[in-house]
Amino acid sequence: MMFQRINRGDAERVFAIFYNVAGETLTANYPAVWDVGTADGVRVTQPVTATLSNLVGVATADIADSAYGKFQVYGYRASAFVTNDTSQAVAAGDILIPVNAQWYLDRSAAGTGLSGLIMAGEAFATDATPAAANQKVFIRCL
Repeated sequence: MMFQRINRGDAERVFAIFYNVAGETLTANYPAVWDVGTADGVRVTQPVTATLSNLVGVATADIADSAYGKFQVYGYRASAFVTNDTSQAVAAGDILIPVNAQWYLDRSAAGTGLSGLIMAGEAFATDATPAAANQKVFIRCL
């Protein structure tokens, strides 16, 4: 793990290195989950329904398939890929969760049973045609 040097002017952040086994490039600002097919604490992949609660963090740069890359696992992040919705806006402080077979986060609906490892850092309005975009978040995946 890499801990940011303490500095009064910057929010604390923690990073970790993981190995991309998704079969494709994992783009910067995408969330990833532990690969449970070969659980070794290093391999990560795209979220699927069975692994939504295995979130490891958000990629800090593009990571080629079968390569190691840095993920932010704790702290404020100015850009993580989040989607909006047709009926429910994302509000600052909302819990964000990974989405099955997607490379973005979405607002957690009440009663899903999924806990929040990432919180929205800003509002994201509804849209007739939902689209993912980079939004501010606070990550707690340690």
